[in-house]
Amino acid sequence: MAKKAEENVTKDDFKDLKKEIKGKKVTDQKQVIQQIATRSLLERDYKEDVLEVIFNTSPQTQRKILARRPTQKQMIMIMKLSAEAAIYETKFDEKSMNKMTDIYSQLNSLAAELALDDKLDEEFWANKVSFATLQNFITELIKETQKGTGVSPDEMKKFR
Repeated sequence: MAKKAEENVTKDDFKDLKKEIKGKKVTDQKQVIQQIATRSLLERDYKEDVLEVIFNTSPQTQRKILARRPTQKQMIMIMKLSAEAAIYETKFDEKSMNKMTDIYSQLNSLAAELALDDKLDEEFWANKVSFATLQNFITELIKETQKGTGVSPDEMKKFR
């Protein structure tokens, strides 16, 4: 008799387990669908988050470019390049000059990634505009990005 009772418990347990698994599959599928939908929405939000960057191309001339808000990776790169540039700008030895060249040579690819106009590619930023124009674009883009976060430029300076 003990064996028969054991079989019934096992059958009942197995039925309960099947029900639990079925319920879990539906829940897991719903969660996966929600996660995919959420990711899709976040990616769409990023693509639609466009900034109007107004910057000087000369002391008398301002231009406007539509740009994406920098991703975390791009923002970290900007901060890193800015910090490194600040370190090496005052030094005039060969190592520092090489480092400055490396730092500044990355700005054109960054600007190309952020500008929405495909014609404003790396080659454009490297060879068709002045270095001051490139720097002004990056600087104003950062300022525009900070406006959207509610963090004042003064607070950002404290962070840096």
